[in-house]
Amino acid sequence: MEIIKSIAYPKIEHYYNIQTSEQLRMYLAKMKRLLITAILVLTLALPGWAELLMRTHGNVTLSTCVHGFDKQNQTYPGYRSDFTLFVDFYRWRSLVFNSSIGNTTVIEKPKAEMQLDRIRYTLTPGLRLEFHSWLLNGSLLHECIHNIGRPEDDGSTWWNSFRIGVGTKEAYFLYLLDEYKNLNNVFLNKFDAQVNVGQIIEARRTLLSGQNHNYRQEYFSLLRYHIGIYRNWVGFVTFRQHLWILRDDTSEQKLSISLNIFRKGVKKFAGFYYDYNITDTFSLDSAEGIGTLGLRIVI
Repeated sequence: MEIIKSIAYPKIEHYYNIQTSEQLRMYLAKMKRLLITAILVLTLALPGWAELLMRTHGNVTLSTCVHGFDKQNQTYPGYRSDFTLFVDFYRWRSLVFNSSIGNTTVIEKPKAEMQLDRIRYTLTPGLRLEFHSWLLNGSLLHECIHNIGRPEDDGSTWWNSFRIGVGTKEAYFLYLLDEYKNLNNVFLNKFDAQVNVGQIIEARRTLLSGQNHNYRQEYFSLLRYHIGIYRNWVGFVTFRQHLWILRDDTSEQKLSISLNIFRKGVKKFAGFYYDYNITDTFSLDSAEGIGTLGLRIVI
């Protein structure tokens, strides 16, 4: 019973300073060995069905805010950097076990010099079930926001969300290159989309729940319009929507549009994008009315 309690409600003295018992560490090490053994046995016993992948892909962006803010403020939005890395670990038939890590860094531009404003990171183990032209995915999102340019009176903010979603393959960056790989001088006029829901664990100031938030559910989606391709240049437009439901039944939402021009390569593509936040009432990381111009590399 004590082990179960320590797993479900680990004590946190300062962020992740967890006092883990020797018994729990031994249990987790044993489960890790059993999982690795099971994967190896399935891979060797069922070579046509199972495969150890260890395949990586991701994208990196660097953008600057170009309008939608007042330079007369003491500090105003400057630059934003996003990094996301996905790893596909293991495949069994059409089921792929994966994980991702992400990091967002926001830099302010005070009148004197630039300074870090906040860092936002994610860790997301999950799986996806692939079909011919669409996929079903599920994951456990862990997300944390550290305020750096301002004091944190009650520590950092983090939350965990059980997510499930469905979408056409080209609505994900993983398959976006495949959409254009063998095409040239084509007007596509095609749509792709994904829809996702998430149940956010109530914040109880533990590792598996979170702290300093009052969110209950989230609903987010993406709609991508493929314009076409001319020689090696690709054009598409992306609409993103994210709705958060709080525990007092109020809501916060984000709606944005992104215009993208990329030059495709054999295994990656890079190009420019313009992103505009039509509305953004997300209290933890709002960019209401701000437009950004940036560079994105997809690998």
